[in-house]
Amino acid sequence: MPAQPAPQQSRPGGPAAPPVPARPAEKPVRVENLGSGSFVSGDESAAEFVSRVVQVVSWADRTRHGQGGSGEPPPPEPERPKGKQGGLIDDLARNTRSMTFDLLAAGNRVWGRKEQERYEKAYAEWTVAYREWERRNDAGTRQPNPLVLLVGEPHTGQRRLWRSVRDGLGAAEVGFEDFATVGAAEVLGDDSAGDALRGYVSQRTDPAMILVEDVDALFDKDSAGTQRALRDYAHDQSSCRLLVLAGTERVVERLRTEAPDLLSAVLQYRMPRFTQPAHAAALLDVVAAERSFVLPPDVRDRLAQLANLSAGARGVEALLDAAGREAVASGPSADGRIHLALHHLAPLVAAAEQRGGRPIEELLAELDGMIGLDSVKQRVRALVAEAQIDARRREAGLPIATRSRHLVLTGNPGTAKTTVARLVGKIYQALGTLPKGHVVEVARPDLVGEYVGETSKKTRAVCERASGGVLFIDEAYSLALDKDDDYGREAVTELLLQMENHRDDLIVFAAGYPKEMDAFLETNPGLRSRFATRIEFPDYTADELAGIYRVLAQSQGYELADDLLAELPEAMRRIPRGRGFANGRSARGVLESTIGKQSARLAAQPDTPASALSTLVAADLPGVGESGVAVTDDAGPRRGLDDLLAELDGMIGLDAVKERVRALVAGARMDARRRKAGLPVGASSRHLVFTGNPGTAKTTVARLMGRLYRELGLLSSGHLVEVARPDLVGEYLGQTAPKTREVCERALGGVLFIDEAYNLVQSYGSGGADYGDEAVAELLVQMENHRDDLIVIAAGYPADMDRFLDANAGLRSRFGGTVEFADYTDEQLAAIFTAMTAQRGYRLAPELTAALPAVMAGLDRGSGFANGRSARGLLEQAIAAQALRLAGPDVDLESVDDAELTLLTPADLPSHG
Repeated sequence: MPAQPAPQQSRPGGPAAPPVPARPAEKPVRVENLGSGSFVSGDESAAEFVSRVVQVVSWADRTRHGQGGSGEPPPPEPERPKGKQGGLIDDLARNTRSMTFDLLAAGNRVWGRKEQERYEKAYAEWTVAYREWERRNDAGTRQPNPLVLLVGEPHTGQRRLWRSVRDGLGAAEVGFEDFATVGAAEVLGDDSAGDALRGYVSQRTDPAMILVEDVDALFDKDSAGTQRALRDYAHDQSSCRLLVLAGTERVVERLRTEAPDLLSAVLQYRMPRFTQPAHAAALLDVVAAERSFVLPPDVRDRLAQLANLSAGARGVEALLDAAGREAVASGPSADGRIHLALHHLAPLVAAAEQRGGRPIEELLAELDGMIGLDSVKQRVRALVAEAQIDARRREAGLPIATRSRHLVLTGNPGTAKTTVARLVGKIYQALGTLPKGHVVEVARPDLVGEYVGETSKKTRAVCERASGGVLFIDEAYSLALDKDDDYGREAVTELLLQMENHRDDLIVFAAGYPKEMDAFLETNPGLRSRFATRIEFPDYTADELAGIYRVLAQSQGYELADDLLAELPEAMRRIPRGRGFANGRSARGVLESTIGKQSARLAAQPDTPASALSTLVAADLPGVGESGVAVTDDAGPRRGLDDLLAELDGMIGLDAVKERVRALVAGARMDARRRKAGLPVGASSRHLVFTGNPGTAKTTVARLMGRLYRELGLLSSGHLVEVARPDLVGEYLGQTAPKTREVCERALGGVLFIDEAYNLVQSYGSGGADYGDEAVAELLVQMENHRDDLIVIAAGYPADMDRFLDANAGLRSRFGGTVEFADYTDEQLAAIFTAMTAQRGYRLAPELTAALPAVMAGLDRGSGFANGRSARGLLEQAIAAQALRLAGPDVDLESVDDAELTLLTPADLPSHG
């Protein structure tokens, strides 16, 4: 007797959602006796399926052989009376003239007449019934045999189940003259697939029972012709042949979409999947019992794991036979039976490892050896732990929680998403979660067709190629960029269907930018439930990019000189982090430029020693503007820290602001130094509040701080996004949070500058304050989610900003400090006026220069005063007055000296009085 079947492996699929039907509750693997031997069933009982086929075929057979269209026999004809009419009693009555015999003869005649009357009445009724039976049994009620479709991967028990159907029909006295099994490749010829199938069937002796294996090949060559041939067989009421087809899920899906009427005439059975350890273990028990092998549970389970690398039932049987040969070679046992032990599996284990089955410890060590990606490594280890615990619970016979193993991988280009996907595939293979662990990388063009009906086929074919491993869809959001993109939606729908059909042997990784992937998951209700887990891949730091550069250089046989190693981090910091930034690929670009410069340098030195050919020095690193290091990014040209601080010092006034900014820069540099020394670094908020009146250079200083923090490595881009209340607050309920989130995502890597931030908590009529509060709440969420690559600066009047910070309990704790921007003095405004004049290409007359402080003192410092902007307004008035003075109606402009065109005099200033 075979051992009890192993518990079924939990599927790696998520909770079901439309449009894909939900998966039923997990069932144990079922092993059934089909008369001819044991059989590992799929989800449906194989014995019940065989019984159903026998019942339907038997009924159809009766309708074709004179037993009524409904399977009923004809009504029985009544028997004629067999009573004693005449004979001996009549002769005695005539010859003896006995009263007794006369009475007996008279009674006999009366009985005979009554029997004859009853017979005639019964015969008349039978004639009516027989005619009615004949009407029901005309040619139109004869039933054709059904088509039988065994759905599954090749060699998963189709022939064994076919033989069980054959034996069941024989027991039911449904006879066949010819039995044949044939592969679709043998059927196909130069004709169409439909004609080739008809030709083969016609050569068999009718009635024939035929198993056609790998029927996918017929559909792949000529789907329409194959469907026509099968439709003819499904309606053939005269022949008694029985056609059994063996194909994969692709056949079912093709019939469902192209010939649903034909699919309704098919009896389907889904075969077991022996890539699942539980089904493989059950089959090993069955085959071991048939071969009289002694198979301990630990040996069986190890063989089941190895069976993940084999194809179907034949692969499982081949592994068991190979282990049996090892056992026989080690010597006979005491009882004469073949006893299998773990050491008999050593050659099989070695062969599996050569095919790519690496130990889990080695794979995790490779993961740990990757540069950076600490959060990714932690998430992958959590997934591994879940799979390992599932395996232990399965071995203990405990229930296993159903969970989705499909993943969303978000991050910018070059963050090793594909590399990690390949590694995770191998890890899942080593854990027994996936049978192959290979990765199939695709993008939108590999899934979406160019005409109606092509998309589903392409997507289905891709999923079939990835079956047993990982399907990696790069830029998956491109499948749903446009709501009118019917082809993209068709690909998503087909993808969900294939994820359900291959829930036990296919894992899908969808990769792309975070924001776009969020939108992608919302396009179909089935996506978010299938992709329950997200792994975020952060951008590499400058030091990590330097590490990638070193690894790439060493892999290409180059050595790095000490001076290059010293300058390498700074070279990585010069890589712009704008739209074109590609992380590891950008580091590779710098290396390629370095090698190019080395080649040019050595080409000019013919006598260079051979050792120099493989050495890269600091002079080979590309400089600013050279290939590999762009001149600008979103924050403008890359400049050194000293240059930026010199620009700060060159600003007019703002002494307190300069001191505060230098203190912030010094603190950031000290944190970096402590971190490098391995010392603890306290957490601090870099978000700031700028208070001051308009025109005090708050925006200019904020832009400069973004560039300073970029050079310090605290921000990846350092660009400035300047917004106000209308950019954050929506006009109707539900619009505000998405607007605020989009603004924060635009500012990622740089500085978000919110001018007049207090307006977010001001009341603007009915509901206005509520929308502002929603913006503040979403802003706090985004500040927390992106605390490592976003700085928010909120600006406004001092008193108003105090009210702003008190409006939400989270605001004051998020903003780490306040920088106060004082109003400019009269002398500082005069200096600003002078600087602006030079920038515009004008000169000041000495008298005007002397008079400027007094002019600035005369400016109205009321509610309309705007500091530097007021100075700019005064300059624009002076330029307009100069133009009127030199080009007025009474002036000959051509006679004016060129030097006068750039000179502003006291007469050009507006009078205040």
